[in-house]
Amino acid sequence: MGVRSMCTFVQTDKHNILIDPGIALATRRLGLPPTNIELNTFNVFKNKILDFAKRSDIIIITHYHLDHYIPSNDEIFEDVYTDKIILCKNRKTKLNFNQRSEGKEFEMSVKRVCKEFHFIDGNSFEFDDVKIKFSEPLWHGVERSSFGYLIMATITSGKTKLLFAGDVMGPILKENADYIISENPDVLIMCGPPTHMVGYDIMEAHLELVKANLIQIIQKCKVKDIIYDHYILRDKDYMKFYSQFIALAKKKGKRFLTGAEYAGVPIHQLEAKRDQLYNEENNEMQ
Repeated sequence: MGVRSMCTFVQTDKHNILIDPGIALATRRLGLPPTNIELNTFNVFKNKILDFAKRSDIIIITHYHLDHYIPSNDEIFEDVYTDKIILCKNRKTKLNFNQRSEGKEFEMSVKRVCKEFHFIDGNSFEFDDVKIKFSEPLWHGVERSSFGYLIMATITSGKTKLLFAGDVMGPILKENADYIISENPDVLIMCGPPTHMVGYDIMEAHLELVKANLIQIIQKCKVKDIIYDHYILRDKDYMKFYSQFIALAKKKGKRFLTGAEYAGVPIHQLEAKRDQLYNEENNEMQ
């Protein structure tokens, strides 16, 4: 929707749950800093995150990247986390140095304001009508990634199961795909691969692994809606990869779509079109 975020709001009969309430912009993309429209969009969606946080009683943090959580030095920190049940990645294990440091600072600060604080790695929790199950730490994209590990979250309420798989990048790893298939969700929210970084962060061989894993997920899961977003939307030509899975899912009676499409709003690939936006802004000033 124009910013880096996978923030997701889940509403059940008795609880409101906010997953990964973070937001960020690429400091440099296509050799350029954020445009004015990106900065304005960032402020709009940061306020939306705050609004949904105020409506939530449970907040989940799957890992400590700025597009997945609000850190303690942010001006809205207390407004987001005060009196909430915090379920977050264990900052003591399976994180790189930066995330361990950020996780420690977050834990020290959030414990002063939150209602409850729990590490989630491999654990499950029940709150009235809701069961929340968390995976063991899984690689962030590729094996031995410098980005470290993340946690997948499965939320079950009544007969509906939702699985949040942030930053799995495809998934590239069969281990991550197998976990998704074993959970067999009705709704799957998942991070696609950074196709704009082929040859840098990932290789063509990684995309072939993603394709094979996606085919298995679409064919083997009962899932009706696959919300496939995040890294993949940083590529302005994302449909070159994306369209084949829209077609496959449709054949299986499923939907394969972006978060914006699921919400019924336009897709805004602001970061991917930053150079174009700069030209438009400069022309308007002339």
